[in-house]
Amino acid sequence: MGTDVGLFVVADGMGGHNGGEVASRLAVEAVVGFIRETHEGGELTWPFAFDPKRSMLANRLSVALRIANARVHQTGAKDPDLEGMGTTIVAALAEGERIVIAHVGDSRAYRLRGGQLLQMTEDDTWLTVLQRAGATSGATSHPMRHVLTNGIGMRADLTLSVTEEPLTPGDRWLISSDGVHSFLTGRALLQLVSLPCAETAAQRCVESAIAAGSSDNATAVVLYVD
Repeated sequence: MGTDVGLFVVADGMGGHNGGEVASRLAVEAVVGFIRETHEGGELTWPFAFDPKRSMLANRLSVALRIANARVHQTGAKDPDLEGMGTTIVAALAEGERIVIAHVGDSRAYRLRGGQLLQMTEDDTWLTVLQRAGATSGATSHPMRHVLTNGIGMRADLTLSVTEEPLTPGDRWLISSDGVHSFLTGRALLQLVSLPCAETAAQRCVESAIAAGSSDNATAVVLYVD
């Protein structure tokens, strides 16, 4: 992670153990590298266009994820052993009084404010597709409900979700892989994120998910806003 530049990233690789590990590492390195390079606003040529409808902060993070997608996709295309690899990602970039959340896949960001924990991202899964289509019966038990519809490296072109929010003193943010939030209830997450120490809260989220039966990648980062 690039905590020195206000960046926090969680990536959960897919495509077999080796491929998933390579994809997540490449993605995180690409995102951290671009955010650090643009932190001081130096003379850097951006490989993707600037979106005038978004802030500079949001543009930096969205371009960083596009760079990560290109790197993972190209690496997988060149190496038969890594073909089809990819990774989910959720990244938070904080600066001043704003925070930008960008995500692809089913890793999530949550915000705790005023005693209410709110999921700030929407999973890129078949369950979400079914729910958007108006499916109200059997969607949560559909055999493909957990299948990802989007991920870093899955396609040459990337569709990602970017949101920008104010940083309010007292807010707490959780970013996590599905190996954490899929095994803990909303109430459990709220209680854990409410712990007085951010590092302890993140560690307890992971430990609690594993105790609940998680055998997937369980990663959590908790941020407290002073």
